[in-house]
Amino acid sequence: MKPLMFVSLAVLAVTGCAVSPVDTTPSKVPDSDAVTAPALPGTPVIQRDIPPEVMYQLLIADIASQRGQLGVAIGNYLAAAKTVRAPRLAERAARVALFAKALKPALEAATLWAELAPENPDAHRMLGALLLTFGRAPEAEAQFDAYLHLSADLPNRGFQQVANQLAREQNRVAAMTVMENLLATREDDPHAWLAHAWLSMRQGKLDQALASVDRAEALKPGWRQAVVLRARVMGQQGHNQEAVDYLAAQLDGELSEDPDVRMTYARLLTEVNQLEPALKEFNALAEAYPNNVEVRYAAGVLSLQLQKLEVAKTHLKAVLMLRQRMLEANFYLGRIYELEGDKEQALAHYLAVRHGGYYISANARAAGLMVGAGRLEEARKLLQSLRAHSDEDRQRLTLIEGELLRQAGEYQAAFDFFSEKLQALPDDTTLRYARALLAERLDKLDLAEQDLRAIIEREPGNAQALNALGYTLADRTDRYDEALDYIQRALTVEPEDAAIIDSMGWVHYRMGNLEKARNYLRKALNLVSDPEIAAHLGEVLWMLGDRSAASEVWETHMKQFPEHEGLRKVMKRFGL
Repeated sequence: MKPLMFVSLAVLAVTGCAVSPVDTTPSKVPDSDAVTAPALPGTPVIQRDIPPEVMYQLLIADIASQRGQLGVAIGNYLAAAKTVRAPRLAERAARVALFAKALKPALEAATLWAELAPENPDAHRMLGALLLTFGRAPEAEAQFDAYLHLSADLPNRGFQQVANQLAREQNRVAAMTVMENLLATREDDPHAWLAHAWLSMRQGKLDQALASVDRAEALKPGWRQAVVLRARVMGQQGHNQEAVDYLAAQLDGELSEDPDVRMTYARLLTEVNQLEPALKEFNALAEAYPNNVEVRYAAGVLSLQLQKLEVAKTHLKAVLMLRQRMLEANFYLGRIYELEGDKEQALAHYLAVRHGGYYISANARAAGLMVGAGRLEEARKLLQSLRAHSDEDRQRLTLIEGELLRQAGEYQAAFDFFSEKLQALPDDTTLRYARALLAERLDKLDLAEQDLRAIIEREPGNAQALNALGYTLADRTDRYDEALDYIQRALTVEPEDAAIIDSMGWVHYRMGNLEKARNYLRKALNLVSDPEIAAHLGEVLWMLGDRSAASEVWETHMKQFPEHEGLRKVMKRFGL
């Protein structure tokens, strides 16, 4: 960029035009709405010549901001603000300092900003948050008090913004003390009581939250915000059904068409597993408010959960059209098209998820679709191109790539892949477990046992490893007593795990305890409709002489899992 442009930016900064060279959204102290307003609002405040030294400082600050040298930028913005006494430069210095997590310079800049712009509520709120971070609660309280006086025209009179700020403070006692002191001089204001209730809820003081909601409602009967907050607190207390009943009663009265109450009611219905009524409510809300992204998104995800795929597509496509929550919507649309068998559409939606919380999951599913289409190398290249932001992400991508090799039938390649990774990470039990399963598949039983024993030695309560070793010994050797011991240990850790219960049934079958085997396997199949468990149960029933029951179990699950290799083999072995 040419130097002349930097000079013009510096001039604009002093004369009041809203130009900011960096994204100054902070990561700790002020809340989001404190910094998403224009960085340099208002009209020009300086109508005189800019001293050359200030021009130079602003030039250096702008260049440093563009290059990410935020410490240099902060120092120069702050120095310029002190020289020309410009509140907008003090604000800029404060916001850039917050973005850089440079809290001491941020405090100095915010102090200057509040001094130079005493009628700006955001200056007082930012300064209050910073003072509280530095343990200066009485001074912080004075700044928040000033903010509230200047925010009387806001719909909630500024109380919710203060509560949001206080909820971010690590010293919960100090935060609550400030809120209660602010409340003490405003006990006739329902907004103050509601903010106190909200902060109490955030701090887990649920009885106190309800008491404050009572005070708010006494001052403002039938207030929808108080109704919604009461329901949320009841839900956090574990009284979800009571909260649902309470909101249902409210919806029979004056709040029958209130969207916030209806939205909260619909969400609580999902939490008590009343999914069909919840979807009915979400669909009604979507009809009434077709451009509400949260309503359409919730309706889409819930429709997918209930296997109403066309309805889900309608809602999620609407979300895409509204250009919000696009990453999540693309992920779930990918799931829908995958369920429908439209792999090209599914792939397109998955690949559209380029960052965010669904990034790895979406691209992993895309890679799985590629493997299913015989494009293994392309799938591996996709996975290897993904950005891993943590060790956990890197491990997850490694496991996914190995699983894709296994899915493609490349068992030796998958085994070699995990073996190579283990050379660099020998203590990674997850990788060792994955290799053990492949070793068993490749008849490398000694190595499988060695890996599983190594995991158990390191993690004696690892139910997966205990179960895998027990099942392998039961299925592939005659060391049944050892197998039983490992499976029993696994079952003690995870008594309701269907896979472990299946293993217990299988080892009893191998030991000749057919009645016990049947009971365990029936329990496992009742917990999870799984073709492997069905194969085991059918075999035990057949050996007990109940061939019709065995055939019924096998045929029922063959309809659900027609490609399952184990189920097909056992049926063929018994002549079906």
